[in-house]
Amino acid sequence: MRIALLGLVFTVILDGCAGPHAVQEAQDPVGRITREQLGPEFLTVYDTVQIQTEFVDMIRQANAGVHVLVFLGTWCGDSKREVPRFLKLVDAAGISMDRITLHALDRKKTSPDGMEAGYGIERVPTFIFLKKEAEIGRIVETPRTTLEGDILTILAAAIQR
Repeated sequence: MRIALLGLVFTVILDGCAGPHAVQEAQDPVGRITREQLGPEFLTVYDTVQIQTEFVDMIRQANAGVHVLVFLGTWCGDSKREVPRFLKLVDAAGISMDRITLHALDRKKTSPDGMEAGYGIERVPTFIFLKKEAEIGRIVETPRTTLEGDILTILAAAIQR
């Protein structure tokens, strides 16, 4: 009995936002959403997060013609940490929300329109950067360096193409 309980606890800890869950909260929005639908946890993090301001001007200059698809889970701790940081950075860089699509997924990483299937979404949040409708890079779940640094790396590589 103890081994089974320990195994269950270990599985829950490792699962995080990566694994499917059987129960979806009724209040979790799914599909294309607005910032206002993110909920109070996202707003609280947005208000308190500090962004690396030295990257803001470079991102502002390098983002021309880029659209970002953000696949997230309003139930996911990683999304609650990274999406508000991303939105604060977007706001600081003066990037219009017309160039950002927020797409919420349920705990199985699906949505009614199936948009996530076309992008191979397995973990949330996933930020997909598109230029002329072609993917130029993505950040999956957690940045490799920092969110600001990873975004700048993706945008700089797109300029070189």
